[in-house]
Amino acid sequence: MYHILANLNLFIVLSILALSLIVLSKAADSLVDNAAKLSKILGLSQVIIGATIVSLGTTLPELSASVVAALQGNGDFALGNAIGSIITNTSLILGIAALFGKIPTSKETSQKLSILIAAIMILFFTTIPYKIGNDSGLIPQWLGFILLLLVPVYIFYLIKRESNNNSQEKDHNAEKSIGIIAAFIAKIFIAAFIIAVSASALVASAEVLAERMGIPDVVISSTLVAFGTSVPELSTCIAAVKNNHGGLAIGNILGANILNILFVTGAAAAVTPNGIPVPPSFYTIHFVGLAVVMGTFGFFAYNKKFHEINKREGIILILIYAAYLAANIFNTFY
Repeated sequence: MYHILANLNLFIVLSILALSLIVLSKAADSLVDNAAKLSKILGLSQVIIGATIVSLGTTLPELSASVVAALQGNGDFALGNAIGSIITNTSLILGIAALFGKIPTSKETSQKLSILIAAIMILFFTTIPYKIGNDSGLIPQWLGFILLLLVPVYIFYLIKRESNNNSQEKDHNAEKSIGIIAAFIAKIFIAAFIIAVSASALVASAEVLAERMGIPDVVISSTLVAFGTSVPELSTCIAAVKNNHGGLAIGNILGANILNILFVTGAAAAVTPNGIPVPPSFYTIHFVGLAVVMGTFGFFAYNKKFHEINKREGIILILIYAAYLAANIFNTFY
């Protein structure tokens, strides 16, 4: 899409940018609304719906970008996209969403965070043996297949656990409404597809405008591209929080993060016979940034004194993202 927009005049590019923002917002509202309705029909919590159906939908940009990059032999881009998206989601996206309303941190939140941390540790420690004696680490292809196999296990675990916890509260009429459930799921994925397409148009038009304004490529790649694949999560979370569905927002973020490890990184590694190389910068910046973000968010999620993420915590998360971004730019230039 970038190559198409690059040949258009400035007014058309600006129009596409504005239109993509409008479509993105409307599609996010539709996705959140239908997901909230589906959670009531199924008798599942908003966190579970956000961590499964909504997250699968909003992870489409990362999945498509990473797999295409891996197939083209650019595996480190795929890894950077996945890790960068997790950092962006948990710091910038969640922080911005908290500025629009309160995001609850419940027992479910800490459980999902524990799963995410476990997935990150599996990914990180698997690369260490390959780094010994070498500058770069490696995510082997076999790990990609294992991560992909864990996706249905993860989703089944969430749904099974929720069903057991709320077996008495479940709306039994939902069992007779398979058609209605399927319709809501279809609407959610259609909205997610529209979000992915509009996000792609938004990023491409922004890249064209940035280049014409003379902004360096490194700034474009470290901001617009990394942020662009997380635009669906941002739109969905803001819409959820503004409509008092904070549980859907936090579920979407944690679910998308887990899927970025299991689904996105797994798929990228699975289609790369020689595995995905892990450059030295990941061990000095990206993994360190990921640890700081997870540690800060973990303090909010595991600490019983915190029952929600409000504006104060949101600002802290945004500042952490700013520091991570600054470290990337400093490392590139110096």
